[in-house]
Formats: sequence, structure tokens, C-alpha cells
Amino acid sequence: MDTGTGLTILGTALGGKEVIVKILGPTAEYLGEGMRDFTKKRIETMGEIFSNASKKLGVKLDEETGKVSPKVLKGIINEGSYCDDFLSVDYFGGVLASSRTGISRDDRGAYFNALVARLSAYQLRLHYIVYHTVKELYNGDETNVTLDHERSKLKVFIPIDTYINAMDFVELELNEISNIINHSIIGLVKEGLIDGHFQFGNKEHIQKIFAEANSAGMILQPSPLGIELFLWAYGKGQTQIHHFLKDNLSFHVDDNINLKGEKKKIRN
Repeated sequence: MDTGTGLTILGTALGGKEVIVKILGPTAEYLGEGMRDFTKKRIETMGEIFSNASKKLGVKLDEETGKVSPKVLKGIINEGSYCDDFLSVDYFGGVLASSRTGISRDDRGAYFNALVARLSAYQLRLHYIVYHTVKELYNGDETNVTLDHERSKLKVFIPIDTYINAMDFVELELNEISNIINHSIIGLVKEGLIDGHFQFGNKEHIQKIFAEANSAGMILQPSPLGIELFLWAYGKGQTQIHHFLKDNLSFHVDDNINLKGEKKKIRN
């Protein structure tokens, strides 16, 4: 297997091989001649994923040694390289960054690669919106996110206008908005990425649960796995999930996503 060929092809997209070797460690040896058959778009997407991972690793890339499990690299090649959505690239990049570790058998990133690959663009964006909203509204809260009865205190109300702006829908999508919301919420519940206690509907329906609601929207609450995926997507896979709401932990919002709309916390 010609390792140099794979590194050269991917290195061209990144402007050099060094970052690839620093991220993957010995696993770079798995990049072989098979990459000759990749389309230009797949190579460019992999380059974007590696570039994203490099940014999220920051100084760790030079200050700490590590490697990425071959199973994680396989997911990036087989699934990540087919991304056509910037947020998917962002998530795969975060998983790649989180997977760089000194523990040789740590292949948790393979699971998260597969999870991200199963999500539609709509589901992934809603996941992003939900966890940024929970973090924004409850930052510094000491609620134990691992306990069901405690986590129920972290419900959020996302008005329909805030959701639409954050999703950046085109007109054709607005015609399908009910189906998209239904698909997104049910999909996230099925994958365990939000808890099953949710509501969405018009203002009258929502006000039966949350009297302060002044519009249609959705009421959602986080799940442990949803928090874990969010951390992995930010290259913070080694962070314990109960640290998610700590003041000293922050998450930059992508400039392409508008999360400035109204959002409200719901306390039981």
C-alpha cells in the first residue's frame, strides 16, 4: 500500500501533509492508493474536515502527541467525504479532533461518525440549535444532566420564527415545514439525541404547557447522548458531559447560523 499516494492527494487539498500526519499519527499509514479513485469533491471535503479538526485541536496539535483509531479514519473516508453540508463537515471535523488521543484502543469516534452519518441535514441542524439554546439559557446551572428528573429542569421553548431563521429555510422548505419539524424531532428522539418529552404546535397548543409562549414553536429537553455528541462535534470529546453547563466552557456559534432569535427556559 502506497501511503505516500494517499497523503499526497489529501495533502494537496490541505496545502501540505504535515497536518494530516500530526492528527492521525501512525494511522496515516492507512491512506493508500485507493484515494486515487476519489472524485475531486470528495478529496476537497476530506480536506475541509481535516482543516476543521486542526482548528479545533489548536495548540494541542503541536503540544500533545496522539493518534486516531483506524476505524475513525474509515468513517471519515466512507461517510464524511460525501458531506455536502457545512455543518456535517463541522461535526465530522469535531469527531476527528476528539478522536486524537494517546489511548490506542479508543475508537469511540467511530460510533459518533456513524451517528452523524445517519442524521439528515435537518436533524443535525436542529441538534445544533437545541444544544446551543440549552447552553445559552442555562449556562452556569448546576443541574445534573445525567439524571432524568434533574434534566427535565432544562426544557427550552424555541419559537417558530427563531427556528426558521436558524434553519435558513428557502421557500420550498417552508412549504414542508411541518413535515421537516416532525422528521427532525422524531429522528433525534429515536437516536437518543433529545429526550422523548417534547411538544410542538401552534400557540394555543404550546400555551397549555407553557403559558408564556407568544407564538407557535417547540418545547424540547436535552439528553446525555445529545450533550455528548455536541461535545464531540466541538473537539471536546474528552470533556465529561456534566461539565457542559459550566461557565468556563464555551462554544462558538458558526457565522452561517443565526441563533439570535428569542428563546426561553422552562422550569418545572
